[in-house]
Amino acid sequence: MQSQPYPQSTPKDPNTAFLIEFVGGFFGLLGLGYLYDGRTNDGVVRLIGWIIYNVVAYVTIMLLLAVFVGLCCIPLQLAIQVGVPLWSASELKKQMLSGQIPPQF
Repeated sequence: MQSQPYPQSTPKDPNTAFLIEFVGGFFGLLGLGYLYDGRTNDGVVRLIGWIIYNVVAYVTIMLLLAVFVGLCCIPLQLAIQVGVPLWSASELKKQMLSGQIPPQF
């Protein structure tokens, strides 16, 4: 049995591979240029790795954004925590000193 030679593939244009890789990577699909070039293992590894990286990065950004927004709300929350009891206690004291009976609900 004679061995068959591997079929020759047409050479891929490096500029096309560059554009596919760059545009695909920009939209979260890094590795498409490698798949286009026939380097399947490299392309799949880069594709899966880039997707995992993007998910981790976006989750981290969202958590940090939530922490930042939470930090911005701390002064407001502290003002509410101090202000509402102070207002309530002042109203109670004022009503008690004037002899008023507060409305019953």
